[in-house]
Amino acid sequence: MKRGTALLIFLTALQVLSPVSEIYTGSRKKQRDVVHPDLKLHHPKITAEFLSSFKPTQLDFDMGWVIVDESTRKYPQHITAADLRKSEGERKDKTGKEIPRIANRGEFLWSEGPTDLATRKNNEGLAFVLANDMDRARDIFEELRQHEPQFFPGRFNLGRIYLYFKQHREAIAEFEKCTQLVPQYSKNYYYLGKSYELAARRDAADYNYLRAYRYDIYNLESLVALGDSLLEQKRTVEALNVFKHCLKQDSGFNDALIGMGKVAYALKKYYDATLWFRSVDLRYAYKKELHFYYGESSFYAQDYQTAAKQYEAMLNFPQDAIYSKISLMRMRKRLEQTKRLLNQTVEQ
Repeated sequence: MKRGTALLIFLTALQVLSPVSEIYTGSRKKQRDVVHPDLKLHHPKITAEFLSSFKPTQLDFDMGWVIVDESTRKYPQHITAADLRKSEGERKDKTGKEIPRIANRGEFLWSEGPTDLATRKNNEGLAFVLANDMDRARDIFEELRQHEPQFFPGRFNLGRIYLYFKQHREAIAEFEKCTQLVPQYSKNYYYLGKSYELAARRDAADYNYLRAYRYDIYNLESLVALGDSLLEQKRTVEALNVFKHCLKQDSGFNDALIGMGKVAYALKKYYDATLWFRSVDLRYAYKKELHFYYGESSFYAQDYQTAAKQYEAMLNFPQDAIYSKISLMRMRKRLEQTKRLLNQTVEQ
């Protein structure tokens, strides 16, 4: 009887205290971001066959489902950036009024042609981007969005500026809107992937890198980003498949060569990694992180002279993204350590 009474008192006290404990222990579920239904699908295994299946058919080109942006290709057919609108007839609206031409220059979208208010405002904002006044540029593009929410170049450029300021949530919103306005433009998905990666949502980032590649298989930048993301997740074999696929399309693509070296470095095949890094042609654009990984691989391969040279080269780029993984101070200490080992080797 006493046990029954004690149990009843305990349960009553538990019911009274449970709301209090819920508040103070933080047991309530944290509200999560809404995830697009497509992103809930099983993440595919990245194989060579899977990547080869992305090749578009002639129908994809004829229907305008794929836009090839000549400005992003290694050997463009034209010097100027390709028009996002494919045919001349599409440059006029229903009233016969000419529609501004949109061109990609330096990864920002410029408007050409009629000097309407949106075009002038867009190009004014980009003038401040060129002047490195990103705060003023952000203000202009936010004002443009308020007055012209359907103006595609303005929304795209604002997303790029948000990425510069690492405002990943805002950038995601802008590029999601861009995918609705011009769904066939691959750069929308590429920068959407970058935004999700900044928000530490790897599955969403990988998904959008694949979408970017689907819409423009000639632009290998999205595949390199996918390969780097897979390496960060320690999905080394899949990353290897991605970089191999890049080199199948362009055997001299610097960023893919760097990717292959990073795969060898991750597998602790340091001498092999140095061979890949050595094959990068520095006369063309390349990711500056090359010098760090080349230095590390050379260090572990006991080639201290090359390692010191590469560490010194890496220190010439103090703003590079690699410094989010390794501090500038550690890089300098690594150089000092390498020079000491080099001197000891020479003395012996």
